[in-house]
Amino acid sequence: MQVVKNPGTDIYANFIYAMRRSGATLQQIADRLNRTKERVRQILVKNYGSTRHELLSTEQLRKRLGLSRPRVMELCRDKIITPAREWNTKGTYRFLWSPDAVEQVNNYFSTNVLCKRCHRPLPSGRRVFCSVECYNEGHKYKYKSALGKKRHLESVKRYRQKGRVLVQAAATGR
Repeated sequence: MQVVKNPGTDIYANFIYAMRRSGATLQQIADRLNRTKERVRQILVKNYGSTRHELLSTEQLRKRLGLSRPRVMELCRDKIITPAREWNTKGTYRFLWSPDAVEQVNNYFSTNVLCKRCHRPLPSGRRVFCSVECYNEGHKYKYKSALGKKRHLESVKRYRQKGRVLVQAAATGR
């Protein structure tokens, strides 16, 4: 971990700042240094003027790129971008991304992205499908994953069950 040296600060404050920049929460820093979260916040504000770090949450990255969360995760799985930090919270993986991830994704899309359906190069302004036809074709039932098909069938069953209940209610006059 690189320690940033600012004039008038001590190594302790630099260590806290370095941990914060690497994505650690105030509580994680406080636990590591046997201090309170509030004291860590005060040290950061006194020496650096803010407690914020430069890393982006997956939601912030997604909004900056104009992509869905599954698409961001797909880029991560394909090793296009790598999180600066990740951790598991009650079975849910959380990621923090460096601001460079936005540039990496934009470079990737500008150089070597093909349509998910027909594998032709994407025109400018498009990120997944090259045309409306490919979009419509790509969203057909036969291309859904096994989990997607299962969810769809469950949804259809619920819809039909509601219909039966309404017909029975209408027949009995309720």
